[in-house]
Formats: sequence, structure tokens, C-alpha cells
Amino acid sequence: MTDSIETAFDRTRKEFLSFLKYTKGHADTTCYNYHSDLGIWQRWLLGAELDWQNCGPTNVEHFVAHLSREGVGAHAVARKISCLATFYRWAKRNNKVQEDPIYQIEKPKRPRRMPVWLETEEQTALLKATRNYDDIPDNVFGRSREFSMGVRQRYELLFELIQKSGLRISEALGLKVQHIRVVDGMAKHVRVIGKGNKERQVPLPESFARVLALSLNGKNADDYVFAKKPGGKPPGPHAVRAYLKKLIDKAGIDKKVTPHKLRHTYATRLLEKDVQLVDIQALLGHESIATTQIYTHAGQERLSKLVADI
Repeated sequence: MTDSIETAFDRTRKEFLSFLKYTKGHADTTCYNYHSDLGIWQRWLLGAELDWQNCGPTNVEHFVAHLSREGVGAHAVARKISCLATFYRWAKRNNKVQEDPIYQIEKPKRPRRMPVWLETEEQTALLKATRNYDDIPDNVFGRSREFSMGVRQRYELLFELIQKSGLRISEALGLKVQHIRVVDGMAKHVRVIGKGNKERQVPLPESFARVLALSLNGKNADDYVFAKKPGGKPPGPHAVRAYLKKLIDKAGIDKKVTPHKLRHTYATRLLEKDVQLVDIQALLGHESIATTQIYTHAGQERLSKLVADI
């Protein structure tokens, strides 16, 4: 592959990502994943000495085989092929390529993943571990214990918000004070822009409403709720995951728990309270109810385990 063709791919990828972000309204995380998957495709093409504008279905099948040999899981392979399908469909529509190499191949189905969530007692253990400040040192890296306490309390509020609202981590970190409706000292609901640039309002339970409202005192309407410092930016998703892992380990919970699993926990609690699936779909901001239906399978699996030894 020549340098000029490689440059053309980079230029086309940038144009495609702009289309996803500004026309389709995809989140930054989604665009990052597309950028990464297209980069993997580009590197494989370079190694195989193939032209991205003139490859065919057989080349794509060889790419899938290469990924499998490299130990890439079925879910990740399916995501990469879905990315290529979207990219080449757009590229053909915009006269970047003459043929779509993905159109004719049988696309691998994404395996259904059972969601992971926290049981009620595990939620209690996490909260207890979060509020136990014995592990916070008097001074670390020149930062006082008071500073570290502030960080802990910010994460406590963040993780509780996700468990009480089911927000995606990107939605929670993007919250500004103006996105929260406060009435008589109570945070009634949060307004978020989810996937596909779709807006939804998520009501908050009274048990958490006052806590969240109090945390907003002294902040400006344009401030991020979870800013690291006044007027600053919130932490990144990777920092949030790392902090949650530390608390999960501290709580003695033997599960791989991420902020998204806290979202699953919210959905599971709703299901346990017999909330209708269509209402859970609206609260979570799922585009299709098929996505929400995975929680019904989770509930059935849980019931099966409960009666297994009867």
C-alpha cells in the first residue's frame, strides 16, 4: 500500500468520524471505538499489502480469521465487523469506494452477555467501604487528607447517582448543575443527552434527592457536578473505573464491577420491583426494547439458581 493511499484512508476516517459525531450525534466513546477498530483494520491491510478501497469479502473473512487467531473474543470481532459495515456503507454512499466488501459476507452475531449486577447486600458493603475513611492517609503525594476525603465523597456521590438513576458513566460525568431540577431542596430529576443525541429526563428517588441537591450548593449553573475542582473538568472514565475497583476490593466483593455494572444494578432493582420493561427502557435510554430484554433473562437465570437445591 502506498503512502498516498494510506493518507487517503486517514483523511476518509477523519471525515467519517466527524459524520458520526456531528451528524449522527454519537458519543465520544463510540467515536473512539470506531477510530480504534478502523485503525486495527488499516494495520492489517498494510501487513497484507491490500488496498482499503479495493478489497473484497474474502479479505474481510481473512481479517476475521486473523482476529480469532490473535485471541480476540467473539463479541469484539462482531463489533469490529459492525464498525466496518457502517464505515463502508457510508464510504460507498459518499463515493469513497466503488464496492462494499462487508455487504456480501455473513456477519458474526454478537454473543448474548448476561449482565453483572450487585446484590442488595453487596450494595450495602460497597457503601460501607466507601464511607469508611480509615484507608485515607494523612498525606499522599503532597495532598492533604482533607483533599483525599473530598475525592472519596465525590466518587461516593457519583456511584450512588448511577445506582439511583441508571445513567451511563459518560452521561453522569457530563452532568452540569443546570441539568438537575431542584425543587424545595430536592433534586427531582436529571436531564441527560444519551446515545444518538437523544434527551431524556430521569426521576430520582427521594432518599437520594436531598443528598444530590445539597452537593450543588455554591456551584454555578454551568459547573460540572463532578468537577475535580471548582470550574474544572470531571475525572475521565478510566480514573473512575480504577477508583471503583479499589472500593470494590475494599468491600470484599468478588466480582468484576465497573460503572456500567452499577447501571445494570439499577435496572435489576427496577425489575425486582415489577417495573414494566418498556418503562425500564425509557429510564435507561435504550433505543430498542430488545436491549432491555436481557434483564429478563438475567432474572430467569437468578430464579433458576434460587430453586436449584430445593
